[in-house]
Amino acid sequence: MTTTGIILLCIAAVLIAVLLAFFIVLKIRARRFRPTGDKAAQQEALNRDIGEAGFAYDRKGDVFYSLMDCWQREMGYCQLYDEGSSLFNMVMHCEPVRFSYGGKRWMIELWKGQYGITTGAEVGIYNTDQDDVRTERFTGPFYDCASDQERLQMSFVLRKNGRVLMKRKGLHWWLTGFKLGEFSTPDSLSMDIRIRFPERGMRDAFLGGLQELGYGGREYAVHGNTVTVHYTNPHSEQPLSHGSLQEAAVQKVNKSNCALYRQATGKYTDTLDKLEYIKALVPELYEFCMHSLYARAFYEGFGWLIDLIHDHNNKPQPQPPAPPKPCPPCGPKPGPCEEKPCRPGPCGRPGRPSCRPRANVCCSSRPANRLCCGRCEECPYYRGSCRNGCAGRGNGSRTNGCQTDGRRMDGCQTYSCRTNGCRAGGSCQHMSLSCPGPERGASDRCGSCSCVSGGCRKDPEGRP
Repeated sequence: MTTTGIILLCIAAVLIAVLLAFFIVLKIRARRFRPTGDKAAQQEALNRDIGEAGFAYDRKGDVFYSLMDCWQREMGYCQLYDEGSSLFNMVMHCEPVRFSYGGKRWMIELWKGQYGITTGAEVGIYNTDQDDVRTERFTGPFYDCASDQERLQMSFVLRKNGRVLMKRKGLHWWLTGFKLGEFSTPDSLSMDIRIRFPERGMRDAFLGGLQELGYGGREYAVHGNTVTVHYTNPHSEQPLSHGSLQEAAVQKVNKSNCALYRQATGKYTDTLDKLEYIKALVPELYEFCMHSLYARAFYEGFGWLIDLIHDHNNKPQPQPPAPPKPCPPCGPKPGPCEEKPCRPGPCGRPGRPSCRPRANVCCSSRPANRLCCGRCEECPYYRGSCRNGCAGRGNGSRTNGCQTDGRRMDGCQTYSCRTNGCRAGGSCQHMSLSCPGPERGASDRCGSCSCVSGGCRKDPEGRP
């Protein structure tokens, strides 16, 4: 035998001795191991170990679930997480339901499948009011996990080939459940998810997202603001790794690990006893089981994306232009012509205006038989007897001295009109521009009458 052969033989002997010693130690530990009888203490110890991973264990349902304020809540969601899940031994069906509500883009995603050495299901609620991320490595929306005020009351039942594996319910943003040591293919799993929305508008928006994916009437039901979804085969496009050789290889590893776990812990039926046993005999295998779910390594692979999102959300957004200042209140609309003060008119006496002081209007805007403003040549009733804009005292013809419509004129304010001795005082009115003759009215019987074309008429006090 050569020297090389002797060396190899010695190495093999050492390895065999180490393995024998290892199995002997395991055998001794296995015989001496006694699980803790206090199940509450067992569960508390287990939850301390997996709490840092963001999960807890429910002994009643024999299921692992995500905590409300787990560290994964800071990681949000984007489509790359689903695309890279197979790299971390997760093979799932993904169903993102997208809709808009309340000024945000929302996504409620459903998952079911194999997560390492566990079979599990998830319902996650996410939203964003940010623009899509656009980079060379990723383009698309990045969602934040729903806040406490945005959580929804949810529940689901996960079945494998018709057999109920688990039931979960609660007010949550990420309702999950995982069965340790159970191996399943996504096609063998089905979910019935129930979500209660706070009001009808959000419910209808979610239903619109379902219908857009292609869900029919037999795949969901509505009762008030609660929607129940029967999720078997996904309607949305699946990750690129779905159905690939890589996914098949991952599933083969997952199946082997589940079988190893069941074989190593076959002498125990309670999950708490199984895990305590593994922890005492093979701590490394225990750590592997604890990190079979969403481990930090999964998100550390997307650290570059998290930094990118952080910079994107903190970048100052362009401010919208300031709204225009409102117009000052509009004043009164201007008249049809320029206002001018009244001009003093030659009405036979000094200081007597030719129009009322308040009548600052254009003469041309009034009817022709109301006021001529001293321009007798333009008056349609001018008969050659006008003097300086107003008829003289005692003259029987007036141009702008008396109105023709029975009202006091705007011209001479206190003009007295005589018609053959008939004085009208300051209220001379006529219908024909000439006061009537004696046969129609006389001063001895008219008194202070008003001249009209038909004779004298009574004054406002009823006197002739």
